[in-house]
Amino acid sequence: MNNLIITREFMNRIQNMLSDTSRAAFWIVMILIFGFVPNICAQPVDSLVTEAIQNNPKLKSLKYNLQSADYRSESVSTLPPPTLGIEFNQIPAGKYNLWDDALSNSLSLSQMFMIGGKLSAMSDVEKKSALISGDDYQAYKINLTAQVKMEYYSLWLFDKKIDLQKNDIKLLNDLINSVIILYQVNKINQADLLTLKSEVASNETQLLILQNQKEAETYKLNKLLGRELDSKDIYIEKEIRIDSLNTSMGELQSRLEEVNPSLKKMDNMIEMNLAMKNANDKELIPDLMVQGMIMRMPQGMILTAKSDLSMLMPQTEYMYSLMASITLPFAPWSVNKFKAKDEEILSGIKGIEYEKDDMNREMISGLKNALVKYKTSSDLIKLNSTYVIPLYKQAVEAQISAYQNNRTNINSVIDASRMLLMQEMNYYMAQADHQMSLAEIEMMIGTELK
Repeated sequence: MNNLIITREFMNRIQNMLSDTSRAAFWIVMILIFGFVPNICAQPVDSLVTEAIQNNPKLKSLKYNLQSADYRSESVSTLPPPTLGIEFNQIPAGKYNLWDDALSNSLSLSQMFMIGGKLSAMSDVEKKSALISGDDYQAYKINLTAQVKMEYYSLWLFDKKIDLQKNDIKLLNDLINSVIILYQVNKINQADLLTLKSEVASNETQLLILQNQKEAETYKLNKLLGRELDSKDIYIEKEIRIDSLNTSMGELQSRLEEVNPSLKKMDNMIEMNLAMKNANDKELIPDLMVQGMIMRMPQGMILTAKSDLSMLMPQTEYMYSLMASITLPFAPWSVNKFKAKDEEILSGIKGIEYEKDDMNREMISGLKNALVKYKTSSDLIKLNSTYVIPLYKQAVEAQISAYQNNRTNINSVIDASRMLLMQEMNYYMAQADHQMSLAEIEMMIGTELK
């Protein structure tokens, strides 16, 4: 989404065109507009997913691989090219007229025919290979979608942590300002003041670390989006919608087994190997070679001991010949090549079946882990928002009030402040984990949750 950019020069031009009353209205409108600028600039996660699908270089590469596989299936279904040959036979030494001095000139055309449905079988293999390329594309697409969402919520979490850290620093600075007055009238000692300032310094250090970590996370998201890695044009929403999952584990597992592109790829690999076996079996059918030849003899027919010597004047003669040949793949010294290939393919199919079973088990395990993470984060969101954080806020207020009335020490105030900060961070972390777990579930089942 494009940012809203209004230059000072543009605004001055508008003002000069307006009356005083209109100018006042103009400024009111501009204030209202700029009040909504953060919402205008904010990029929802779905818009970044769309951008990644359009611009990610790896996904583009897989898309072109898919197109390449489609063309490859067309190319193998055609006959091999014919062979055209020309030959000038038995030219006497010292003669240079290839056409008339040669004993014969031959023009031949030959074509190999792969009979028995061989071309169709090979084309079928390539079509199955194209399906595998399509599964690779879909698998990376769903994984890319999940990764973009996870990076998005990671950046959102960093924004929240940074805001919390700034709020805690502000709270401590406000406390320092009130403590300075007490220090000036000797109601507290200098150690308390220095302790508060050191806590602020520690929080500012942590704030710097969080900002640097956010920058590093931005590089990762830019890489997925296909943007320049140093781009800063990423604006995360201030608040995210907490989605809910209304699908049972059994339904999710069934969907995983039906639509997950990585598992479908395994099925298509088995189908491709079966097609390869069929094509290999057809190799036992002989190939047919057909050739036609036209021969021109400038010196006439070749003379032999039995030729009629009365033919003293040579005359140009023409002849033609036809030839057909077949391969013998079933010869005893060749047939084992095709039998061994069959065994190789069948063994490969068995290996793919076990690999698919292992992948299926791993994905179901990952799906269950993601569901546990989802349930845990949901419980933490509810618990922190309704119970834990309100209590810690009350505790901090009580500790500050008690300290200002000399009923507790500064360490108790700082400890309460730290605990509140930690619980607020846990709350936002649970929200991020909640959305990340949904993205992980989508990645496992191989499709987006609706």
